[in-house]
Formats: sequence, C-alpha cells, structure tokens
Amino acid sequence: MTSVRPNWVMKNQIFRENLICNPFWFAARFCSLPIAMVAVWGSQDMFGLFFKDAQLIVLNLAPKLIVLTFIMSLAAPLLLDFGLVQFVAVYASPVMRPLFRVPGRSAVDCMASWFGSSSMAVVITAKMHHCGYYNDREAAVMVTCFSLTGIYNIYAITTLLNFRYAFPHVVFSIYITMFLLALIFPRIWPLTSIPESYHGGADKYDIPNQDERHGHSLFNWALLRGISKARHMNVKLYFHETLSIAIPLIFGTIPLMITFGAILLAIADMTIIFDMLAYPVFLLLDVLGASEARVLGGSVVFAYIDQYLAVAYAQGLISESAKFLCLCLTTIGLINITEVVIHAWHSTIPITLWQMSVIFFMRIALSLFILIPLSSVFFP
Repeated sequence: MTSVRPNWVMKNQIFRENLICNPFWFAARFCSLPIAMVAVWGSQDMFGLFFKDAQLIVLNLAPKLIVLTFIMSLAAPLLLDFGLVQFVAVYASPVMRPLFRVPGRSAVDCMASWFGSSSMAVVITAKMHHCGYYNDREAAVMVTCFSLTGIYNIYAITTLLNFRYAFPHVVFSIYITMFLLALIFPRIWPLTSIPESYHGGADKYDIPNQDERHGHSLFNWALLRGISKARHMNVKLYFHETLSIAIPLIFGTIPLMITFGAILLAIADMTIIFDMLAYPVFLLLDVLGASEARVLGGSVVFAYIDQYLAVAYAQGLISESAKFLCLCLTTIGLINITEVVIHAWHSTIPITLWQMSVIFFMRIALSLFILIPLSSVFFP
C-alpha cells in the first residue's frame, strides 16, 4: 500500500493512516505472512531452529494478542470516551502531578494495565497522546514507567516457574519497586530530554481552585467533567473509536510482532549476540551476590523480547531466590518488544528504540539494589 492508493482507503482516515506506509514498514508487515506460513505448514527439518521460533510467536503469542485486540478495541472507548478519564483526573491530579510528573488522567492508564495488560495501557496512552491529552514527555513516561504488568500476567508467570506459593512476595516486591522507579525515572535522562510539546491540541485537566470550579464541590466538579465528555458520545462514535484502535493493531502491531519477534528469537538461538548482551547483566548480578547469575542474566535479555520467553528460558532455575529474582526482573523492566516497543514504535509517541532500550536496562540495574535485599529477606 505504498504506491497503490485506492479511493476507499484515501477517503477513510483510519485506513489511510494505517494502510499507507513507507517501503520499510510495508516490507516488515509483509514478512509476517511467510513467517506465519513457515510456522503452520513448515517443518524443523526444512527450517531448523527458525521453525520452532516462528511457531512460538505465531501459534502462542499472536493468538493471545488477537484476542486482546478485540477486548481492547471494545473496552478502551468505554474507559476513554464516556467520562471516566475526566472524573478520575480531577481526583488524581494532586497525586500524580507532584509525585510522577504526569497528569491525573494517567491513573486510568495505570488501572488499565494493572487489571488488563501492558498492551492495553500503551494503546490507551498512544490514543491519548494522538488526541493531544498528553504531551510528548508525559506519553513517553507513561509508556516506560506506568504500563504495569497486569496482576493476572504475574500470576501466570509464577505458575510457569511453579512458584505460586510465593505469589504474595512476588507481587509486593514488583509493585513496591515499580513505585520507587516511577518516582525516579521521570526526573532523569533520557525522559527529561523529551520535549513537552503536543501532537494535537493541548487540554489540561489539572484541578482548578474553588473559584474556577464556580462553587462546585470536588465530587460535583469531577462528575460534571465526566458527564460533559460522555454527553458527546453515541453509538456511531463508539464504533468509530473501536475501529481506530482495532485497525492499527490488526494491520500494524500484530504483523510487526510476528516479524520482529521471530527474527529476534532466531538471532538469540543461532548466534552469541544475546550471550554477549547478557554478560554485563551477569557480572552485575554476580557482584551483588545473586545465585544462578548466568541464567538470570540471559532471562533479563530475553525479557526485553517477551516476559514469557524469559521465564521459559529460566525453567532450569533451582533456588527460590533465583526464581524470585527472575520473576521480578522479567516484569519490572516493563519494556518488551512483543508488546510495549511495537505498540509505541507504531504510534505517534516520539520515543526511540534506543531510548527504550536504555531505560529498560537502567530499570533492571536500579531494581537489583531493591530486589536482592528483598530476596535475602524472603528466602534466606
């Protein structure tokens, strides 16, 4: 769709923005088709390790994202366009702005990721940024610091390592560490280097003072803001918003996740590149006294691709403290290619792959100084 531009595409804004792309992105999307064919009809004798990697992406991760796409496309407009954002923003602004340097409406993104998934939070953040509700720096902060791993995903990965009995310890450690990192990262490079400019129009929802609320109580003012937003919605607009979320995921994110996910997994399996990348993490873990540091270092690098791949890589861990660190580190990094990076990369949020990579490893390094003491307390 780079040179062929039919009228039915050009007349529709959603299709025009998501089907018309440059040759690189078109090739990246198109490559997902042969990779899917290899996964479904290929054999390991013909394609070697690439067949196994393609199957893992196409038959395991892609179906989950497809199901999540339909859920997100139906649920996100209910969260965003029927007044919840405006209502929550009035109450959350006095907390979110001074603590995390983001608007109060960002609390909705946090709730969406906590009860749903990181993908849902990034999709919501990207939509809010595109509409001009977040500036560039705020959107980058939300993607890299607040797209929390959902509580259900944490339970799933603890099950994969047969560590469900320590689920309360893992959840407490993950969220207390994420909270502390969320205080730090919006105030340091590289997030501070992103300008506070808006993609669209600016519309701030900070709490007005009593005079600006025209005598309304805080609750009444929040309710009025929410009702004012919801009043403009109807069935036609709801389905338009649903399509605006579903189309980019179906024609952009899912094909790109298949292409880049399968290629990166193949590189990890067939080369020593990931071993080289894991070596600095292994050294840091070893210096800090973590057990089974070599396997943990590899799982951290795999976590940058996908948290489930990281846990699958670390299936051989024996000690409780190593399992605890593995589960915490694979989720605390927040940024992974199969979910957050692809979503952010395919949005209007001006954060680069290099910046996301740096933030991921900075999060891992800083979190070790919190998690290793906690592991020695919980599993002496």
